[in-house]
Amino acid sequence: MSRQGKMTESPRMLHKKKKFSMYPYIFILPAIALMGLFTIYPFIRTIVLSFALTNKMGNFSSWVGLRNWTRVLKKESFWSIVVTSLKMAGVNLVLTFSIAMIFALMANKKVRFSKLYQTMYALPMAIASSPAAAIFIFIYRQKNGLLNNLLGTDISWLNEPSTAIWAVCAVTIWMHIGSSFIFLLVGFRNVPEDLLESAYLDGANSFQRIRKIILPIASPQIFFVLFLSVNSSFKTFAQIKLLTGGGPADSTMNLVYDIYKKALIDQRFETACVEAIFLFLMLFLLSRIQFALEDKVVHYQ
Repeated sequence: MSRQGKMTESPRMLHKKKKFSMYPYIFILPAIALMGLFTIYPFIRTIVLSFALTNKMGNFSSWVGLRNWTRVLKKESFWSIVVTSLKMAGVNLVLTFSIAMIFALMANKKVRFSKLYQTMYALPMAIASSPAAAIFIFIYRQKNGLLNNLLGTDISWLNEPSTAIWAVCAVTIWMHIGSSFIFLLVGFRNVPEDLLESAYLDGANSFQRIRKIILPIASPQIFFVLFLSVNSSFKTFAQIKLLTGGGPADSTMNLVYDIYKKALIDQRFETACVEAIFLFLMLFLLSRIQFALEDKVVHYQ
């Protein structure tokens, strides 16, 4: 009975395990409903309104087909905003990643008081965009501003096109360094110490150990940080809103802020929808390129 009983009971147990149950779907139903209400529905509505005219409330008025797209894509001002968005995103991505990686390499070894300066490096991520922008407004002030006092200059950092874009990028970089630093530090500390010691005994210098051992092993974390940084670099909004308002002369106007301006200030919702879909397609393309390169540059253990 014992052996035959086990053999006869096992198919029944397997049958019970394979039986369909609604309970998992009931538990995730609230999350699906929220995602559908606040993500999927607005996305579909944005696509629809990009091919239509809207009233001042942003509701559908009439179909116009591709006329919205041709009107927006023919404007030189739109492509100037796209170039500014790419420029700001490139500066934010390169400098944020480079500075965060330098900090993570410096903090890789656990020494005395290392937790103190690790906390200092990561501290900006705990500060919201609005108070951070308010702090930098006082730093960038032309009269009695901290930066001008330190440099001995008299520059209106936020009111000159040549300096405003760098001033906004500096705030964005400062705010994003903390999160990138933490992820990179975790990746660098996952590198086995015996590999680094073996490389040191074989005569490898610090730069060679970083390039040949630390960076390849930490490549999953590096890829993750770059993926997040690319997306967040294009979504800079609060800093522009509070520091420059897109000026001077649209020198700091990126796509996200122009979408806000077109929709909520100019009440041209159809134009804002076209720009939003264009930004989505641009980020989607960049994400696809990143994932296409994943197999070549990322090494999973």
